[in-house]
Amino acid sequence: MKTFWQVKLLSMLALLCVVAPLVGQDLQPDTDIESRLSQLEDEIQMLRTQVEASSQAGMVPAQEAGWIIGNNGSLVPCIPPADGKKYPTVQLTGFFQLDGVWFNQNQANRTTLGPNGDLQDGWDFRRARLAAKGDLAENFSYIMEFDFASSQATFVDVWAQYSNAPLFQNIRIGRWRQPYGMSELTSIRELPFLERSSGFSVAPFRQTGLGFFGSNEPDRVTWAASVFRYPSDGFGDNAGDNGGYAGAGRLTMLPVYASDGERLIHMGIDYYYANPSQNEVRFLSQPEIQVVDVAPNPSISVPPFIDTGFVSVNHVDSINFELAAKYGRFVIQSEARWTRLNQRGNAPTQVIENAYALVRYSLTGESLQYNKKNAVFGRVVPRHDFNPYCGNWGAWELAARYSFADFNGNWLAASGSPGPGRQMGNTTLGVNWYLNAHTKFQFNYIYSDLNDPTYGSSFADIYAVRCQIDY
Repeated sequence: MKTFWQVKLLSMLALLCVVAPLVGQDLQPDTDIESRLSQLEDEIQMLRTQVEASSQAGMVPAQEAGWIIGNNGSLVPCIPPADGKKYPTVQLTGFFQLDGVWFNQNQANRTTLGPNGDLQDGWDFRRARLAAKGDLAENFSYIMEFDFASSQATFVDVWAQYSNAPLFQNIRIGRWRQPYGMSELTSIRELPFLERSSGFSVAPFRQTGLGFFGSNEPDRVTWAASVFRYPSDGFGDNAGDNGGYAGAGRLTMLPVYASDGERLIHMGIDYYYANPSQNEVRFLSQPEIQVVDVAPNPSISVPPFIDTGFVSVNHVDSINFELAAKYGRFVIQSEARWTRLNQRGNAPTQVIENAYALVRYSLTGESLQYNKKNAVFGRVVPRHDFNPYCGNWGAWELAARYSFADFNGNWLAASGSPGPGRQMGNTTLGVNWYLNAHTKFQFNYIYSDLNDPTYGSSFADIYAVRCQIDY
C-alpha cells in the first residue's frame, strides 16, 4: 500500500504532466521535463526501498517513520539504526581492596596528633563495591554502584546518561566524580598508590548534580562542566537553603600524541566554585593512608594530620593545573592547586596550597594505557599472566611520589575551635605487581613529615600492602 507522501508526490507529478503542454514558452524543453521526471522516479524508488528495508528489520513500521531533509536535499527516513539489543541491559561489576598498615612514629608525632596520636597497626577492607550498569535504550546508559566496606552501604556512582546529545555530546544526572583533577578522575582501581595525594581533600569529588562532557574528533581535546549541590553526604544528599550550590569545569589537551600513545604530553586546567550549605566547610587529610573506623573503638583509625576545622565561609573556589608525559614505559604526572576560602565577616581570605609529582616505570616492559576520552591514565595489563610453571611472573612496576600541603591559616571557626592547620609533606615509594588484568598487589612506604605551628616538626613511617581484585 502506498504511503500518503508517495500518493501526494505522484499526484503532483501527474498534474505537472497535464499542465506542462498548456504553458508553452514558460516551461523548459521536453527533454528537461523528462529528465526531471526520471530523477524523481529514482528518488521515489530509493525511498520505497529504504522504508521497506527498515520495516523488515523490525525497527519502525513504514507508516510510523519520521522524515528529515538529507544533505543533498532529498527526503530520508529518520530511523535509529538497529543494534540488536534488548533493553534494558545489565552488567554486574565490582572489586575489593584489602589493606594491611603498620606505623612507626616519633614521640613528637604522637604528641602533635593528640589523644589518638598513637597510630595503631591494622587490617581492613578499604573498599568492597558492587555495581550494576548497562543501557536503558539507544544512547541511554546508567550505573548504580555501592560500597559495603563501612558500617553501612553508601552510594558511589549513581547516575543516568544520554550519550548522543546535540552540542553537549554527553549529558549526565545523578552522583559522580565532578570534573576537577586528573588524579580524582582516575579510577581508584587504577591508581599507582593506595590513596590519592593530600590535595584530594580540597576537591569536590563525588557530588549530586547535572553535567556535560565531550571531546573533539580525534579526542585530542576534552571538556567537561557541571553544576551540583555542595557538599553532599555518602548517599548523595544535601539539605539547606542557605547556599549549597556549586559548579566545576575541566579542559584538557594533548599537544603531543604519537605512536598510538607511546609518546604523549597531557595538559589540563580545572576550576570549581562552591557556595556551601550552611556557609561552612572543613578540609582535612590523613597521611595518604587510611584504616577504616571500627566501632566502638575508633582509636584504630588514622586521625587527620592536617585540618582546617569547620570554617565559616561565604564561598570557596579552587584552580588546578595538570601536566603529564609518557615515553614508552616511563610516565610522569603532576598537579598543583590553590584553594581560596572567602571567610565571612571581616576575616581574611585564606589560601590552601597543594601539589604533587609522581613517576612510574614498568620493569617488565608494559605500556601504561591512556584513556583519550577521559584524559586520564588507565591500567597496566600484563603481557603474560602470572604462571610460575611457565616462567611468567605478570607485570611489575615501580612508582614514587612527593606531595605537599599547606593548611596553615587564620581560620574563622564555624563551630567549636578552629583546626590546627599544619603543613605536611609525604614521600611515597611503591611497588606494584599485576598478576593479570584483574588482580594486583601493591606495597607502599610513606614518610610523612608533619609541621605544626605549636609543636614543630615530627614524622611517621608508614608501611602498607594491598590485595585488589576487580571484574
